[in-house]
Amino acid sequence: MRHRIIFMGTPAYAVPYLEGLIEAGMKPVAVISQPDRPVGRKQLIEPTPVKACAQKHGIPVLQQENLRTQHSAEKIRELKADLIVVVAFGQIIPKSILALPPKGCINVHPSLLPRHRGPSPLQETILKGDARSGVTIMLIDEKVDHGDILRQESFSVHATETFESLRKKTTTHGVPLLVKTINDWIDGTITPQAQDDTQATYTRLLTRDSGKIDWKLSCEEIERSVRALNPWPGTWTHCGGKRVKILQAQSCTTPIANHAPGTIFQSSEMPRQLMIACGRGSLSIERLQMEGKRGLSAHEFLAGYKEQLGSICD
Repeated sequence: MRHRIIFMGTPAYAVPYLEGLIEAGMKPVAVISQPDRPVGRKQLIEPTPVKACAQKHGIPVLQQENLRTQHSAEKIRELKADLIVVVAFGQIIPKSILALPPKGCINVHPSLLPRHRGPSPLQETILKGDARSGVTIMLIDEKVDHGDILRQESFSVHATETFESLRKKTTTHGVPLLVKTINDWIDGTITPQAQDDTQATYTRLLTRDSGKIDWKLSCEEIERSVRALNPWPGTWTHCGGKRVKILQAQSCTTPIANHAPGTIFQSSEMPRQLMIACGRGSLSIERLQMEGKRGLSAHEFLAGYKEQLGSICD
């Protein structure tokens, strides 16, 4: 008999996991997603990506603003699920719901727990310069990313990895891992393993200000920020009183002289190269975006904003 699974998820990141379950013959009996929100410049109300996917496949959708209400628990209880699968849902699952399915609630987390618990593991993997990362399938308990591990899969993190490329890599590994884990968990062939809390690290909740560049940091740290925090919240600085986004850059560890951190200058060896001095080394800017303007290459910036050379970003 087919097991009754509820899938809980909201953003586009969760959609491949829902589709993977459907393709594997594990079509959920229901999908639970966050309420629809206004999106884009026109702030039009649109269904969440997971809701849109569920509707396409004819799966009933519940949208819950607050899972902690008795009404939410009763609606989920009525579905008589054997297992709840959570991928980027966006709310902490309360004990009243965790206790409902006989096989518990499992979560897909894009890091090798207990490293990088919390809301931004993909960004933190890049920010810390980790050489390896992975995907963890875990049981959910009342603490954040604390539950027993069912299965993990690791992979290498390239030195030029971006947020988007790392997210795609975790999905490529995570979808088949989730399907296999569900089968083995329901069949009783997996023994959950407790996490080593002494090895736990925690990530922060990113805000719009998280991407502001501190030019006193090393060029390597700033370059990792550019790769980790684009497209959101983006890495940015102020130049000439205007906000400037750094879209693409490379670190340059060659020592520089007579340039305070944040100074915009040209490389003497490569006149078309746009540089910004850092606390150690400098950042070679490949693409940037002036406030209210389109993205520019370094060459385009030097052609149109040459008066900015010598100024200091803050």
